[in-house]
Amino acid sequence: MFQYNGKSFFSRAPESLKIIAFAFFFALAIVLNSVQAQLLLFAALLFLLVIAKFDSFKSFFGLVPFLLLADFSFWFFLQGTGINLVQLVVVSNIRVFNLVMATGFFAFSTDAFALAKFFKKLKMPEVVSLPVFALFRFLPEIEKDFLEIRDIQKLRGITPKKPLHYLKSILVPLFITALQKSDELAIAYYLRKKNGREI
Repeated sequence: MFQYNGKSFFSRAPESLKIIAFAFFFALAIVLNSVQAQLLLFAALLFLLVIAKFDSFKSFFGLVPFLLLADFSFWFFLQGTGINLVQLVVVSNIRVFNLVMATGFFAFSTDAFALAKFFKKLKMPEVVSLPVFALFRFLPEIEKDFLEIRDIQKLRGITPKKPLHYLKSILVPLFITALQKSDELAIAYYLRKKNGREI
C-alpha cells in the first residue's frame, strides 16, 4: 500500500503539488464530522487511487480488526455519556480509512528521495524534513513486516476469529521490529552527523 510506484500518473507531478494535495486531504479527513462529508472524501480518494492504478486495495482490510477493537472501546467506555455512538463510530471508521488512503496515495505516488531533495531545495530545517523523509521511507518497510508477521501468525493458526489474541500476536512483534529499525536509523543518523557527512 505504501510502496512507491514510479509508473503512477501522479508520480510525474511536482512534489509541491503532491504535498499540498496530501495536506488538504489529511486536513479534510480530520476536520469533517458528518458521515456524508466523510463518505464524499472517501469516494474522492478512492477515485484518485483508481486513476493512479493503485493495486493494493485489499491491504486496507488489514485495518478492520483494529477498527473493531476501537469500536468496542467506544461502546464500552462512552455508553451513557449522551454521545451519539453510532455516528461517532461510523465517522471515526471512515475517517481512519480516509487518513490511510490519503497517506497511501501520497506514498504510492511520491519517491521519498525526491521528497528529501525537494525539502533541501526549500532549505527546510532538518528537524522538519528528516522525520517526514524517515516516515515515507520506512512506511513500506513496516508494511512489509506487517504482512510477513500476519502470514507467519496465519501459519501458526492465529486468525482474526479471536480478535484480541490476533491483535496482540501481530502488534507486539511489529512494534519490536519498528523499534529495532528506528534504533538503527538513529545510529546511522548519529554516525553521519559525527563524521560531518550530509544526510
